[in-house]
Amino acid sequence: QPEAVTAGADGRVTVRVDGEGYHPATIRAAAGRALTLVFLRTTDETCGQKLRIASMNVERDLPLNTPVEVPVTAPASGSLGFTCGMNMYRGQVVVQ
Repeated sequence: QPEAVTAGADGRVTVRVDGEGYHPATIRAAAGRALTLVFLRTTDETCGQKLRIASMNVERDLPLNTPVEVPVTAPASGSLGFTCGMNMYRGQVVVQ
């Protein structure tokens, strides 16, 4: 999978979480755009069992092979970061 994608018309982006991190790690979207990030953890060999979006005070468990939908809004400018529970894996929604 590419490391960066642009959110499609429906605003849904699937983010696979594996032993190497988030795929894609960068999601491009228009400022203020409502998105649904669908996190899918595909391995137990990862620190990706938890998802954190610190700026939104969001913390979610990511059960193995179970899609978890997280609604977010692209910021007015800059980026919205997300990390694993140990802050080792990093991803972001970037305003394009």
